[in-house]
Amino acid sequence: MEENKNHIDDMQRLAEEGWKQMHETLRQHGLTSDAVAPASKKRTIFLLLAACVLFFLIFSSPYIVNHNSFFSSNKKINASNLLSTKPVTKTITDNSSSSVENNELPALTFQQKKQIHQKINNAFLASQNEYWSRSFRNEKKYLLQKFSMEKAYQTTIPKCDGMIDSTVNIEKTIPSEKKPANAFSKKIKFFAGAGVNISSGDKSAHSFNFKDFNIHPSVTVIIPLNQKLSLHTGLSAFSTIHGKEVSASDKELVNNLSSNVYYNIKTTSIIKGSYFDLPVTLHYSINKNWSVGSGLQLSRLYKVNIKEVKESFDYNNTLYSASVAQYNASPMGARAAFQKRVEIKKMEPRFIAETSLQQGHFLFSAGYYYSLDKSIILKDNYNSRHQYRNEYFKLGVQYRICRSK
Repeated sequence: MEENKNHIDDMQRLAEEGWKQMHETLRQHGLTSDAVAPASKKRTIFLLLAACVLFFLIFSSPYIVNHNSFFSSNKKINASNLLSTKPVTKTITDNSSSSVENNELPALTFQQKKQIHQKINNAFLASQNEYWSRSFRNEKKYLLQKFSMEKAYQTTIPKCDGMIDSTVNIEKTIPSEKKPANAFSKKIKFFAGAGVNISSGDKSAHSFNFKDFNIHPSVTVIIPLNQKLSLHTGLSAFSTIHGKEVSASDKELVNNLSSNVYYNIKTTSIIKGSYFDLPVTLHYSINKNWSVGSGLQLSRLYKVNIKEVKESFDYNNTLYSASVAQYNASPMGARAAFQKRVEIKKMEPRFIAETSLQQGHFLFSAGYYYSLDKSIILKDNYNSRHQYRNEYFKLGVQYRICRSK
């Protein structure tokens, strides 16, 4: 045990000696931190001092340049002359001559610098005031010469050749004023009111009957195109036309011997038709209020009025009984009532020739309407075709809405 312990101690001593020898070798070659540490500290301190000096020079150089450049020796300005208000006599001495030769100037205090700066500012302000006052005086003189009312103008009145005759009447002439041209208004006008259709009555009448008419609502829109032309359009609802009666008769024999009726005759007729109308007309203005125009109207059939008359006759051809029924039906219902022997146009175009008069806020109109196509075509029992056309007059009165202020 003791030998092992001694052996371990010997190994430790050898290791310590080896480390010390290696450390000494590194120190001699300057590779250890002990040798470098003092040098690096000195270098760091030196760099810090150099940086402080550099920053001081950088920040103090503008102040030094601004305050010493004006009083430098290259300017050769005697500062004592600026402070004194009286002329200074130069005394040349040995000492002064030596200072002049060396281009040296006496140092100035801060108070002296402030006084010099104030004098320079005062001189500048005085020169500015003198300049502006001189400019204002010149401008005033120029304006007075230009707009002066004291200029004398010499006027001479020519001599009259003869005496003035006071008995001559002098007529006063008034210059004719040109009437301003009528300004073209592009405003669209809206009118609302009612219309009245006047058409022919039964088939025996050959003229228009004032008893057969209806009153229906209507709207008119007037769109001006230029000073003379305007476009009229609008809408009429439930515009009813009383036409010549479109009739078809059917005869029916009665086989019942106990009845006094020998045969029946059923007559189906179309009395009138109601339409929705959409007119478009071009109007020419004769004067400010009166215009005439023409155009087309597209009409759509809404309903028809049907009348059915049933007459019964006995064996002596004497009327035994009669009944009348009248009702409204659609175009398809009317076709069924005539057992598909009638054709009614649902849409038809019509020619329009009308005139209108604007009086205040009212619009009065009158027009003639003529269907361009056959309105109703009917086939009788002998397969003959009967054609009917819508034709009527229309009067209307409307009031202007949406008036401009």
